[in-house]
Amino acid sequence: MKKLLLATAATLIAGSAYAADIPTNQQPEPAYQAPAPAVTWTGLYAGVNLGYGFSGDFDPPGWRLNNASGWTGGVQAGYNMQYDPIVVGIEGSINYADITDKWMGGKGTLGFNGSITPRVGYAMGDFLPYVKAGIAGGDVEVKYVRSDTNFLVGWTAGFGLEYRVTPEISVRAEYNYTSYARGDFDVDALPRASYSGSDIKLGVNYHF
Repeated sequence: MKKLLLATAATLIAGSAYAADIPTNQQPEPAYQAPAPAVTWTGLYAGVNLGYGFSGDFDPPGWRLNNASGWTGGVQAGYNMQYDPIVVGIEGSINYADITDKWMGGKGTLGFNGSITPRVGYAMGDFLPYVKAGIAGGDVEVKYVRSDTNFLVGWTAGFGLEYRVTPEISVRAEYNYTSYARGDFDVDALPRASYSGSDIKLGVNYHF
């Protein structure tokens, strides 16, 4: 009888110790979550821009039409290829501007304009600083009593910073300097003129 009681007590003690080792509120392992995809700038994009042009110079001989300013806005589209961290691409833009200067009854105005510019950037996650340069052209109007418009061609160069708000949407700010070659105009007092000037633009792009 004494041996039976000792065996029963030993069994109860061992069972209690084993039960104490079993976790009573075991949490399940968290489900696997794939890492967020890395930001890539490769692909097609299109967007809109709005800005302000300043320090415009129509450079007509004998006239002081060299302080033109006004608003500008338009659309752009392009394609990027990323070779981490370098981003190369090409962009085309079409804009309408009302960049104007007047002096002594004469007037110069930059209207429709556009550009095709290769660009190079350095990707830093969601940020893309870049430089750009290429060919540009625009409608330049000069007026003194009567007016004439000529499409002038030249070059443009600039730099900017783009930020990826979402995988599809980015915003950017950029500065550009543009210079067109001199052209002939059928205006007696203003027979020749060109255009050169600066602009600052804000833009939004959608990435496809």
